[in-house]
Amino acid sequence: MYKYKIYNRLSTALSKITDTNTNDVIGYIKKDYANIITRFVDLIGDGKFFNGFKVYDNKKNLLFKSKQKSPFKYKQFVISFFNDNEKKITFEISDKSWFKSSEKIDFKFLEETYELHKNIEEWSYIINKKNDKKIAKWRNPITSPTSIYFELLDNNLKEYDLQLLGLFHTYLYSD
Repeated sequence: MYKYKIYNRLSTALSKITDTNTNDVIGYIKKDYANIITRFVDLIGDGKFFNGFKVYDNKKNLLFKSKQKSPFKYKQFVISFFNDNEKKITFEISDKSWFKSSEKIDFKFLEETYELHKNIEEWSYIINKKNDKKIAKWRNPITSPTSIYFELLDNNLKEYDLQLLGLFHTYLYSD
């Protein structure tokens, strides 16, 4: 299981992602702004308008990047996964609910369809829709500073563990 802390919604500092079994730093996560203007607007909106994130491995190689398409419509993100082979996978996730984010959202990745299940104060899951198998889980207890937990449940996706953590963080932490 992995753990990381977020101290506030506006910080662009790297937060360490640690393995709870060994306490080793296995990566980093940070909020990302396109420019100083978006950061200023987000400061006024208490960190709720622009939600882009980056995830790095323990050597600070970029593994994940998310960018919110429009902060004023609905949750719509362009997600990019990177790996050691410099292969890039890009896809979108979109929730067209106007007032509250949906409890479930579908996305395609590696030619499979997955569903992200949102659960407040409980474990949220990514589920492979083809076989109804849970592949990862993420939990964000409502405390400050926020300690967030992530666990990969399908070892076949081990090379994408930090990218899936980034996907959860992008969609669920940006509420």
